[in-house]
Amino acid sequence: MRKIVRKRTLVKWFFLIVSLIFLLYLSCLLVLQVQKGTKLTVAAGSTTINHLSKNDKSLVTTQQSPMRQEHKRRNTSLKDSSLPTKTLEPLIDKKNRTLILFWNHPWGVASMGFKEGYNMGGCVATNNRKLLPQAGAVVFHFTNLAMERDRPWMHYRDPNQLFVFYSLESPSWVKNAEGRHAMRVYGNDFINWTFTHRRDSDVFYPYPDSAGLKSIIESGKSWVDQKLARKRKMAIWVVSNCNTIYGTRMRLVYINALVNAGLSVDRFGRCFNNTLQFQAKTEDQLDTYKFYMAFENSRYCKDYVTEKFWNNSLLHGRVPVVWGASKKDLTELAPTGSFIHTDDFDSPTSLVKYLKYLHSNDTAYREYFRWIEEPDERTLKLAELYAETGDVRLCRLMLSNRKRKSYSGNSFDRFYYDESYECLREDCLGARAIPPARKPVVAAKLPINKIRLPDFKRLFPLLGKSFENLTIKQEIVK
Repeated sequence: MRKIVRKRTLVKWFFLIVSLIFLLYLSCLLVLQVQKGTKLTVAAGSTTINHLSKNDKSLVTTQQSPMRQEHKRRNTSLKDSSLPTKTLEPLIDKKNRTLILFWNHPWGVASMGFKEGYNMGGCVATNNRKLLPQAGAVVFHFTNLAMERDRPWMHYRDPNQLFVFYSLESPSWVKNAEGRHAMRVYGNDFINWTFTHRRDSDVFYPYPDSAGLKSIIESGKSWVDQKLARKRKMAIWVVSNCNTIYGTRMRLVYINALVNAGLSVDRFGRCFNNTLQFQAKTEDQLDTYKFYMAFENSRYCKDYVTEKFWNNSLLHGRVPVVWGASKKDLTELAPTGSFIHTDDFDSPTSLVKYLKYLHSNDTAYREYFRWIEEPDERTLKLAELYAETGDVRLCRLMLSNRKRKSYSGNSFDRFYYDESYECLREDCLGARAIPPARKPVVAAKLPINKIRLPDFKRLFPLLGKSFENLTIKQEIVK
């Protein structure tokens, strides 16, 4: 019996000694890593954070020096939050920066946005955040700005680097459907440029396929003859958003009024539970429709003319019947005489009568393709405007040293939400409430991140208590 007890005691002592040796080994490794300035990578949300040691000055390069100076300033500012955030000297010469970093994919979907290495007309797109110091511009899709912990360098701002707000959605959708008010969180001087569908953006990003539009105009009469020879059916509409915001509900009301007035329109999409039926249609079958109901999800939002008008209608030889974009904006953005606008008719019934007239009169219907057969000077200028895509325009303006702006939260709201009541109204059953304004985050008050060690309590029960509250404070390179 004594031998059994003695063996158990020896086994306990053996495991205790092995555990202590392992603990000593980990401690030595930790000390060596800190002394050598080893980079530690930590997942804070999806943000990568680098740790720079203060103990080994020989590892500090010319590029790292400004960051280390900022670390010292930041430690002081934590004690005195009244100190302003400094802008330091640039790490890399602005002339050498042709990299544009997209901080995250739209809505966090990897298949959306620009692919790694995409050529942007002299610039290269990347999603690699480790290349942040080399980027001439950092582009934030509006869905990323709402992630308060997911942001770079709030304490360090390179004066030669542009932070760009990116959105192709209507302000109505951003405000009412998604409830995004990120600029209230980020405060002043964060965003330098806007990159949207609006012509008054710092970088205009139009919807149309520039190559397609140009090729159609160059094809001329032969392209029109080919398309019109297939036309037999009246109209088609594809929609999958029925009741999210005011515009999505009202466009459905208007379509129903057209149907009740006698319009023959084939409707597809999630709103009608027949998405698969639409996907089964061939291009030849779709070419038989004369009109496409280009109804946007918002009404009278500035310059909001999307693929519904361009790709689904004009570029596939269908005349767009437009609801949503104002006729004034559309007249300035679209080829002359290329569309039918609902605002030109006093009722759905009068619009249906006109569409039926065009359906029965090939000569009158063909007039809506004159912009292709005999393009006027204005249409040719539009083709030149759209020949430069939004991403190429961003690259060109960045490399041309265009003036860098500085948006405050209020000035950004004045730009992005400077819209009509009809655009921003939110009296829809499915609309989300607008979150209350929050105080902008002050860089000097941001906490120091912590790295938690692995769960040794689970792996080594004897040593669990020793590691329970052990953390390592870490500087953030911003």
